[in-house]
Amino acid sequence: MMSGGKMKRIISLLCMSLFVFACTPQPQISDYKKGIEAAKNKQYEQAIVFFDTAAKTEQDKDIAANALYNAGLCYGILEKFEDEINYYKKAIEVSDSCQPALYDLGMYYNKNGDNENSLKMFEKLIQVNPTHEGAFYMVGLIYSETGDKEKSEEYFQKAAELGSPEAQAAINKK
Repeated sequence: MMSGGKMKRIISLLCMSLFVFACTPQPQISDYKKGIEAAKNKQYEQAIVFFDTAAKTEQDKDIAANALYNAGLCYGILEKFEDEINYYKKAIEVSDSCQPALYDLGMYYNKNGDNENSLKMFEKLIQVNPTHEGAFYMVGLIYSETGDKEKSEEYFQKAAELGSPEAQAAINKK
């Protein structure tokens, strides 16, 4: 049987342990993860706020760039297209290897007839990820549209080798 003094010390130590635990900062959910959750719940404006905060406070430039990219996606869903494009550009400024931003910005330029900037985005994406079949396909498509059949075929061939069914279909048409 324990003495009263020993029991008081054990209870005192237990209480102190609980106090220390309660006062110790617990890991917080990052603003980036909060943004992802808000976006999943279709709370796009709230997600943008979290992504903006994450982009400003995150030490890892790739996570900051992805936060900006995801804010851009939310703006796109809200049909605020100018903001969407600006956030893609910001993402690339933070990390010029942000693949989704490079691809989506390349697609934006392509849809708006800006082949020069579209090519820049897709060629940069190919430098970052030399196995991005979509980027190879899009470069092939741009060269096809501008009449450079040799370059078009070269890029379509590479995209097809990487598994692009669209590129294979383009090769088969010729």
